[in-house]
Amino acid sequence: MMNFFTTLLKTRFYLTLPGTRNPYQNTGHLFNTGHLFNTGRLFNTGRPFIAGRPLNARRLFSTRRLFTAAFVTLFAFCALLPVSSVARDYQIRDIAIQAEIQPDGTIRYAEDRRYRFEGSFTEVFYTLPLRGFDAVENIRIRQNGRPLINDNSGQPGTFRVARNEQELRITWFIQTRDTTEHTYTIQYDLRDALVTGPDVTEWYWIFLSDRLARTPETFRARISLPRRIGAEEWNVWMRETPGHVTKREEASVLYLEGEGFRSSDRVEARILFPTRVLTEAEVTDRRFTLERVMEEEAAWVDAQERQRQRRMLGIGLFAVFAPVSVIFFIWFYHRYGRRFEPGSASDKPRYAPPSEHPPALVRKLMLGPLNTEPDKMALGITIFDLARQGYFRIVEKKGEKKFLGAESPEYHLEKTGKKPAEYLSTWELSLLEMAVSRIDENVTRMDKVLDWSEKPMRSWWKEWRKHFRKALRDQQWFDPTAQKALYFHLLAQFPLLLGMIVVAILAGGIGAAGIVLVTLVMMLSLTLPKRTQYGTDLHAEWTAYRKALKKGPNSSFDQEDMGRHFVYAIALGLTKKQLEKRLADVTEESPIFLWVVPASGIHSAADIASGLSTLASSGTRSFSGVSGIGGATAGSAGGGAGGGAR
Repeated sequence: MMNFFTTLLKTRFYLTLPGTRNPYQNTGHLFNTGHLFNTGRLFNTGRPFIAGRPLNARRLFSTRRLFTAAFVTLFAFCALLPVSSVARDYQIRDIAIQAEIQPDGTIRYAEDRRYRFEGSFTEVFYTLPLRGFDAVENIRIRQNGRPLINDNSGQPGTFRVARNEQELRITWFIQTRDTTEHTYTIQYDLRDALVTGPDVTEWYWIFLSDRLARTPETFRARISLPRRIGAEEWNVWMRETPGHVTKREEASVLYLEGEGFRSSDRVEARILFPTRVLTEAEVTDRRFTLERVMEEEAAWVDAQERQRQRRMLGIGLFAVFAPVSVIFFIWFYHRYGRRFEPGSASDKPRYAPPSEHPPALVRKLMLGPLNTEPDKMALGITIFDLARQGYFRIVEKKGEKKFLGAESPEYHLEKTGKKPAEYLSTWELSLLEMAVSRIDENVTRMDKVLDWSEKPMRSWWKEWRKHFRKALRDQQWFDPTAQKALYFHLLAQFPLLLGMIVVAILAGGIGAAGIVLVTLVMMLSLTLPKRTQYGTDLHAEWTAYRKALKKGPNSSFDQEDMGRHFVYAIALGLTKKQLEKRLADVTEESPIFLWVVPASGIHSAADIASGLSTLASSGTRSFSGVSGIGGATAGSAGGGAGGGAR
């Protein structure tokens, strides 16, 4: 394929354009992106060019035809390449069973499975659950009437037999190509598969299983007795069998037939016939009688009817609970969850903070009403803001060099001795005092300033969270009624969830779907909390400011106030790359370096921007990563063979 493209690119094309005497030779410009595909030249209606020559519409049309022909040729060439994988599939067209009951009670069982293969297959398998009989003997496999060899070699024309505690598995090896049909005959003898009473004998068998990898198109079974009996002496009950399966009793022969099966269908038959036909068999259960079986079958029918009634009840309950669950949510959302529209919404970016709120609180405003709990990230942002206000200096120092890695910088706090201003809130003042006390203890590294392994620090953290939480509530950014509606909605949905669990017990799968539905509706409760009108308006303004920080030109920002922009950018979630772009014009004379001291050797604007963005990500991560606070018998079916191919 690569040789084809190389040849195509090196070929000299001659374009004979209408109205010209001589063809133009393309000397490598045909695929030149600066000519043919350059939208500013080829498709410019003023002066289209190809290979530097003006081109009119008729010439362009001829060139397009050339490319169309080239791509059609390439497509045809690729279509002729060999395909590595061909679609593989198979069907089971028909299953035909012949079961001959011998005078000694042995069942000579033969099952024909007609497969249709499309593609390449190497083996077919047959599984038989080890229940409903004592032994299986004389296993034989035939392909289209030809016997296969049991030698475990894995070669086509052979088969092997394996078993575990649950099933017998027969695998035969084949070799198919393209579309073919083969009939495989599985033969074996079943010992002690009958329950023999004094007067009647039972064979309870699953002739067609829902364990098959493919559902057959048609099914037939022929069960024959060693001696003739009257047709009325057959007693057959078809359990869990589709209604389109028919049975037909004749003298000494029972026929079962059906077609149009689904993957969950199976043919399960409880067959009774006179014991007298088994001239060489012994009675295995003297209490086994026809009356007993009829009582069991009547009880089974009653149980099925009760199950059907329970299912109908479950479906009825589902039909009530499901719409009620949805209606509850719609009502709650309409009453409490509808969002306010910004009063003075504007898509224009803002190049200055819209309010004087502390960055840590602004971060909570932007995160929304579901993220109001104080976290360690708020500590890091507040430390940055206190440093910006002159209470600390953040000093970058060289860290330890890691094995096969670069040096990672360390950031330390230095106190300036500035006295706390009166406008500091309680939670800001508390953090300032705690950080100063840690510095006095010679703990200056930012990730060590608040060490949560000490009990006093954990107590301080719990108290600090209370102050921060109160300050956030005082802003009145979030609707407390909508927050309560979340809990009331969950409370209203909980009985419906319990009801769906009952439906699952009564009706199975539809109840499971109901549980999923109510659970999803309960999760929609998270959409109920909302911002107040004031919070919505302020959020829109801060969103415009964040948009400017991310994409606005540096010339629109006050460089003298870049330290403030820097802290708010951290709170508003700008990435390291976005921070570097915003700080690209910062120099060593910038006021930001009154409280940020970079490591020695950083002089270029790019180094400064990279260092400050690293400070932002590393410093806040130091706080966000700290640990938190706390802590065969009668009536029992055998058979049910599965199988497939691969």
